[in-house]
Amino acid sequence: MKAILVSLFLLGAIVAPIAALNTFTLYIPARTELCFNEYLQHKDRLDLSFEVEEGGNLDIDFVIYTPSSKPLYSLTGESSSHFGFNAEAEGKYVYCFGNKMSSMVEKRLSFSVHGPDERWKIEELEMKQSIDDPTETLQSEIRVLDAGIRAVQDEHAFLVQRERRHRQTADSTRSRVLYWTLLQTAVLLGVCYFQVTYLKKYVHAASVLIYARA
Repeated sequence: MKAILVSLFLLGAIVAPIAALNTFTLYIPARTELCFNEYLQHKDRLDLSFEVEEGGNLDIDFVIYTPSSKPLYSLTGESSSHFGFNAEAEGKYVYCFGNKMSSMVEKRLSFSVHGPDERWKIEELEMKQSIDDPTETLQSEIRVLDAGIRAVQDEHAFLVQRERRHRQTADSTRSRVLYWTLLQTAVLLGVCYFQVTYLKKYVHAASVLIYARA
């Protein structure tokens, strides 16, 4: 049991810095597209998640190009997404985030990338922490959970961002409904006051006219 706890602790120590190394935040100016690339061997796996955190309608264009410059996957006007694939050919895969549809608004975007370049980072961190470690065998078995843990972390982070954005939208809508209701109430009271005042003056004027004729 103690060995398992030690291994889980070591796994957490390995996963945490890797997750930090592969999560980025950037600002994309209006009418701009920012591109990055990953060199993949045949059958290498690449997973990418992104979330628009701020700016305009919280939408962004996204596209991945194969080494032959053909679009592999593309999205238009999305606020968040997750995409993963196994490379069919060796070469440089380019992925781009585009804000060309916006003429003035800058977008803030956070994204995370998990690719084959992480392997040497994980192995290097493991070598530093597993010297004379009797739990190395168990730790190697636990490593198969690494990809799943990171995927869950990414999904949880994006769900938190989405929930926060939806809550802000709901709060804003609720405030607008409240202000509109108060405005309608004020207008209704004003109209009622005007009608009552007008009717009183009309009745008073009619009474004076009748009295004068009499």
